[in-house]
Amino acid sequence: MIATVSSSAKAEIARAAGADHVIDYKTDDVGARVKSITGAGVDATIDVLLDANAPLWPAVLRPKGTAVVYGTGAPEAKIPAGFMLQNGITVKFTLVYEMERNDRARAAAEITRLLERGALASMIDRSFALTDIVAAHQAMERGDAVGKIVVRLA
Repeated sequence: MIATVSSSAKAEIARAAGADHVIDYKTDDVGARVKSITGAGVDATIDVLLDANAPLWPAVLRPKGTAVVYGTGAPEAKIPAGFMLQNGITVKFTLVYEMERNDRARAAAEITRLLERGALASMIDRSFALTDIVAAHQAMERGDAVGKIVVRLA
């Protein structure tokens, strides 16, 4: 697995979590690094920021590859349509809140099973009281969290 990160601290966390290769997208040429690691590109990407990552697809995806998108930083995004058409690229949009009830229940059961086995870990960066919701949002927006930001209701 190849992971992209935004700092050396996050790189260490990605390695500890099992990433085989880590690329700092702020300092490295992601496309060149992916090609040097894989030779032909990756089979699939998982993108949380469609608007930021779609322009990288020609540099990282192999022909017939898949981009799985579950978030975006903007309501509209520019995609490399010519590359996608010429290479048979599939884009799959997924949003957990739109999953069928049975699919969501199966996914939750599998995640729970993996957590119980210790095969999956959840990392909490910071915890905020509900009265500090503005600070929680600011921490998230800055992008400096390494792990989840939790808001306590009580």
